[in-house]
Amino acid sequence: MSKFRFIGLTVLLGILGGQLRADDSAGRSEKGMRGQYLERVSKEMRDTHQRPGESRAAVTQAPEVTDITGKVTDKEGAPMPGVTVLVKGTTLGTSTDAEGRFVLKVPVTAAQPVLVFTFVGMKTREVAMKGGQTTYDVVLEEDSQTLDDVVVTGIYERKRSDFTGSASTFTADKLKEVGNQNILQSLKSLDPAFAIMESNEWGSDPNRLPDIEIRGKTSIIGMREELEADPNQPLFILDGFETTLQTIVDLDMDRVASITILKDAASTAIYGSKAANGVVVVETKTPVQGQLRVTYSGNFNFSVPDLSSYNLMNAREKTSFEEYANRYKVSSFGGSFEQGEKLQELHNNHLRSVARGVDTYWLSEPLRMGFNHRHSLYAEGGDEHMRYGFGLSYNGVTGVMKDSKKNVFSGNLDLLYRKGKFQFSNKLTFNLSNSGDPVVGFSEYAAANPYYEKREDGQVQKWLEYVQGFIEAPNPLWNASLNSRALKRSIGITDNFAVEYNPLRALKLRGRIGLTRTTDEADTFTSPEDSRYEKTEELKKGALAYSNTKRFNYDGEFSAIYGALFAEKHQVNLVGGATFSSSDSEKNGYSVIGFPKGNYDTPAFANSYPENGKASYSESRARSMSAYLNGGYSFNSRYLMDATWRLNGSSVFGSNRRYSHTWSFGLAWNLHNEAFIADHTNLFQMLKIRASIGNPGNQSFASYQSITTYNFNNRQRNYFDQAVNLYALGNPDLKWQVTMDKNIGVDVTLLQNRVSFTLDYYDKNTDPVLASISVPSSVGVKSVMTNIGEQRSNGFNGSVTVSPIYRPGERVIWSLRYNFRTQKSKFDNIGNALDKFNEEGQNTNLKRYYDGASPDDLWAVRSAGIDPATGREIFIKKDGSYTYDFSYADEVKVGVDRPKIEGVFGTSFTYKGFSVNFDFRYRCGGQMFNSALFDKVENITSSGLNSNQDKRAFYDRWKEPGDRAKYKAINLNGSTQMSSRFVEDDNTLSLESFRIGYEFDQALIAKAGLKALRVNAYMNEVFKVSSIKTERGTQYPFARSFSLSVSASF
Repeated sequence: MSKFRFIGLTVLLGILGGQLRADDSAGRSEKGMRGQYLERVSKEMRDTHQRPGESRAAVTQAPEVTDITGKVTDKEGAPMPGVTVLVKGTTLGTSTDAEGRFVLKVPVTAAQPVLVFTFVGMKTREVAMKGGQTTYDVVLEEDSQTLDDVVVTGIYERKRSDFTGSASTFTADKLKEVGNQNILQSLKSLDPAFAIMESNEWGSDPNRLPDIEIRGKTSIIGMREELEADPNQPLFILDGFETTLQTIVDLDMDRVASITILKDAASTAIYGSKAANGVVVVETKTPVQGQLRVTYSGNFNFSVPDLSSYNLMNAREKTSFEEYANRYKVSSFGGSFEQGEKLQELHNNHLRSVARGVDTYWLSEPLRMGFNHRHSLYAEGGDEHMRYGFGLSYNGVTGVMKDSKKNVFSGNLDLLYRKGKFQFSNKLTFNLSNSGDPVVGFSEYAAANPYYEKREDGQVQKWLEYVQGFIEAPNPLWNASLNSRALKRSIGITDNFAVEYNPLRALKLRGRIGLTRTTDEADTFTSPEDSRYEKTEELKKGALAYSNTKRFNYDGEFSAIYGALFAEKHQVNLVGGATFSSSDSEKNGYSVIGFPKGNYDTPAFANSYPENGKASYSESRARSMSAYLNGGYSFNSRYLMDATWRLNGSSVFGSNRRYSHTWSFGLAWNLHNEAFIADHTNLFQMLKIRASIGNPGNQSFASYQSITTYNFNNRQRNYFDQAVNLYALGNPDLKWQVTMDKNIGVDVTLLQNRVSFTLDYYDKNTDPVLASISVPSSVGVKSVMTNIGEQRSNGFNGSVTVSPIYRPGERVIWSLRYNFRTQKSKFDNIGNALDKFNEEGQNTNLKRYYDGASPDDLWAVRSAGIDPATGREIFIKKDGSYTYDFSYADEVKVGVDRPKIEGVFGTSFTYKGFSVNFDFRYRCGGQMFNSALFDKVENITSSGLNSNQDKRAFYDRWKEPGDRAKYKAINLNGSTQMSSRFVEDDNTLSLESFRIGYEFDQALIAKAGLKALRVNAYMNEVFKVSSIKTERGTQYPFARSFSLSVSASF
């Protein structure tokens, strides 16, 4: 904790500094979109306000001053904090407080001064002062012009109209229009470039991190386990500092002010070697000055398991299928006459159960209605000298599977204060997370046959049926009732401190440092009474695995930011800086086996380590540093240019390749500001063409991939020294993975913001690609990391919004929206380096790695179907001839699992305080390998009959010559190979989100002591219609959710 002592010292220095000049207008207002701009407005005001010393000088020189007071409200009478009030033609000004009031000392002159009232998103208003009048109440109206959005990169900010890159920014309100679960789930509906890849295995498991991509993947898909990291994951930035995906997933939505997705090289290159997969920049809210304000937000979510994709047999169908499969004939087991009698007895028992009406629906046994309740409390306030904010939040999740849970508690302290030309800010965050997973997977319940009863005489039995040599059917309820566990615990503290100095109006110097300390624990225990240990010797039954991982990260940055306008036409922006970071990890753990029955689940009761097992310990360190320079130029807001250069250094890559340069260059043309358009029509509010090119990199790899490393071998100790084994073979020439990223885009807004359109084409070429290749066993290791070939991806992203009704001043808007994305990828120059993956994937998956092939391609031997005469499958060889013989040499591309086009379309309607919106997700043109057909229809062996199967296994099978069937005859001793027969078109349509909400009138709720009250109801993943019938959520089911959100300010 000593590493965080500077936090308290920083706060103490700020308080003892005396009268601190605070930001009058930072924060957020209570009205709609205004809040997101207050911080930027206050920044501009700092440059226009007089310093305390200047103000005193002015008073001394002025013969007489008049105190001018007043209040600024909107059309509905709501006070507007943060409005800039200036005396026209001077730098004398102030801003309104939290109640919309202002006080301004105005010199008495012969000419009557004019007051200018400005606020982002509102029309500027000028009020001429009248002799003798000292009070002015002003009403501002919303500007029909589009708000000039700002692109927040985490290092600098730029006006969107003057930015050449491809980026999207979403406010907290926009995120909450889609859902209230977490920010990433909302982003996937709002931006077509941001995608969360659906996990057909883990469904809605709350403890699984999502697989995210921005504009596809830049690294080999199968390398996640090899690299101990995800090389295709975007970079996440939280309040200017790099953070983890887990932190973003757990982040309380009520803390978020905005999220920006940086997509192309012009926007991501400032992050250099970490930005090839895109960047997600999250900015949290800043405290609002004024009287103490307390905001409570409560979110309540109910989840219902979605089992619509399951197509399992009922009890009668399963017994009939077993008869058809000759399960109870002795020839199926090659046994004796006595065994045949035993089999017949088993069959009769099953038939009697069905006759009694036994038809157990096992899928419902491990499930429940999930409940998630999230509470957030935030207190904020301050005066002109210092602002403060303190928040607490709790997120309790119970998943749709029993024993599935996650509880996250977090607290944050935000401080912002200024003295003279200095501004200090500090954000301290504490997180505590506890989670648990079911010890029995959902697939084990799906496997239980429906003619078994759950209990006998009210008791849960260990076996549903156990006849040695014939049937071994464990009871999943027995295993779930034991004292087995799968628990995780995480605790973390983060402190981000920043200091800014403004020596000149156009120059800002900034220093930042962030510290993060986390501890993660995993504790998994399997009871010795679990059915998996039935044939294990007594002293090896039961297992306990424990791990403890401690991480300490620090990040630092110093930057200089300059921005100035010359001759009212030449806008110049410069950013230069340097960063450094270090990440240390220390992991220890153990696995032990052999436990007595009962509640003896601590390591003290273990009998031994597993064979060749020992307690483990490892540590790692990764360091990086960089220097960067970014420049932007705009001529008359028409011709735009951005350029970025960055020098990157990292310990991840080879000792001969420690440093790498990345760069980007972007151009844009604001045609709507050209005289030949602006002077002849007001059709366009924005018409911009932009292009960019650059080479951001990727260093999301484990710390020692390029270094030869050894591990200690305690089993071969001797008197001379500690024995070691070669662990990994280093490559000092291991190159950086760099992606050449090209982008062309257009942004259009017209008809007074009724229509907006964005279209981007991108081309990304990663060269070289980092991969693990096989080496001879004589080397001492199985594989080494090296650079091979290249991977190219290109595609389109686009979005359209049309508002047939657009009256924002009256808060009446109806909008229709549509977005889409397409992408194609391929490998080049990889040769046979990845043949290891191709061989391992045979009859396991359909992914192959060849020159010219795509990582999205599905490879299999083509099938002509089932021969009606023989019931055998007919394969098509590469030369087009037909054969009964299957050969992997005949594999060809049979499909693509990435759709030709996918996206979201929907509509939203707002009338005063009432609002409603819904979004549909569509997917067209892709294929999918139907694992349910392969595993539960055709590849059913004699042991597979112990489990329930897909209904299609019983119907439409070949039985006798002349039958035209989709599926082969049952062969309990054979197996079916993966062929194109199991690849099907995958076109889907789903209702992804639906929301209805109401924001109460301020005058109405003021009587109850409230400043704001908003209620929203949500439905997510309401339904899904698909052209393919396959099981979804095999280990953890998917879920439909229903939510209620209440937000109130006091």
